[in-house]
Amino acid sequence: MIARRGRSPEGMVMASAGVNMPGGNGDRDRAASQECRLRRRRRFSPHRHVSAAAATSASDEGGNVVTGSSAGDKRIRPARSPPASAYSCSSSSSPSDGSSDREEDCSSGGAASHLPPPAQASTAAAAAAAPVWPVAFGSVSLAGRMRNMEDAVSLRPSFCVWADGSPMHFFAVFDGHGGPHVSALCREQMHAILAEELAAAAAVAEEEVEEGRAWRAALSRSFSRVDALAAVACACGRATVPRCECPLSGQTGSIIGSTAVVALLVRDRLVVANCGDSRAVLCRAGAPIPLSSDHKPDRPDEKARIEAAGGQVMYSNGARVRGILAMSRALGDKYLKPEVICEPDITITERTVEDECVILASDGMWDVISNETASDVARQCLEDGSPSGSRAAAGGGEAASSSTGAAAAAAVGQEPEPRCYRASALLARLALGRESSDNISVVVIDLKRRE
Repeated sequence: MIARRGRSPEGMVMASAGVNMPGGNGDRDRAASQECRLRRRRRFSPHRHVSAAAATSASDEGGNVVTGSSAGDKRIRPARSPPASAYSCSSSSSPSDGSSDREEDCSSGGAASHLPPPAQASTAAAAAAAPVWPVAFGSVSLAGRMRNMEDAVSLRPSFCVWADGSPMHFFAVFDGHGGPHVSALCREQMHAILAEELAAAAAVAEEEVEEGRAWRAALSRSFSRVDALAAVACACGRATVPRCECPLSGQTGSIIGSTAVVALLVRDRLVVANCGDSRAVLCRAGAPIPLSSDHKPDRPDEKARIEAAGGQVMYSNGARVRGILAMSRALGDKYLKPEVICEPDITITERTVEDECVILASDGMWDVISNETASDVARQCLEDGSPSGSRAAAGGGEAASSSTGAAAAAAVGQEPEPRCYRASALLARLALGRESSDNISVVVIDLKRRE
């Protein structure tokens, strides 16, 4: 507001408040009052809040605006001319007039109290703009036609947090052979060991490319550490020296080991590590996408590796390492080294809105159900929903995912699991109906937000 010279500061204050001074020019004072009211209206108009929302964009050193939720998603566009700030005010009065501060109160006083500080606005807007990647899960394990149950399942939502604060979810299927020792060890220890390795890897991973390398290295080291513990594993899942003294400690075998297929979900990434002949399959837009490849002794590259290590692939009820083991990679099996190794194959897949579910299962299911059939069955179950009491109707002989799994899912804001459990149960029963002769373990992870 323009203050006229020759008037006392008190007169200017009253004029700025819309009061006509005696002896003054009424028309000019009324015009000044009208201008003050217009400024107050503009102060509270909605467009003032645009600058707070715009705080979600940061400027780089060259004056460009950088947007995106991560380093890998940054896009740079030329910086626009900044809009009039909601925190600034203008006055044409000179400081010598003594009215500058009072007139600034008329044009901008109180604006800061109605707009959040820029840092808070940026954080809130970024959080609101961040995509949400839903995760829900369910599992079923059946002994099937086997006398002993050697499979194990591990469901660990939010088992650790990555360097950027993103929760990481751990799901795995372990198919033991020669006894439940190594599969039980994996169920109890693998996620804890992996959390340690990820914490160490997070300290050095800064960019998205380095993230992938860090995840691969952490998984590879975790598999090696579990493999080293397998020699002293007890059937209860502990690995101690001296040996565990629990009632299961007397169960031993000459060839004891386990497969492992592990799925990690973090943000929009799906990381799968596989060692053995368990399998992970992604259902995307109704089509199955294998996320792992079975390690069979007659696979050309695996056969060449076994023979280069001095071993043989013999055929006795299928291809077997030294005629004994029906897989070329596994955790444990110290008497079959160096032919049988524990190094996992690792894939990293970017999630899309077309992704529907991931299926992890032991070969007890995959031997009798194709990827296409499993994908169709799981997708249809998830779309149809789950009737009430499906868990009770599934039968008492099934080891379903525990109540702690559902509670953990709810704790991290994930959808409860009835649909996933129903899909897992149906796949397991289908495999049993097709005369699978092995233990059957199935995990279904729903990747869509469903009503």
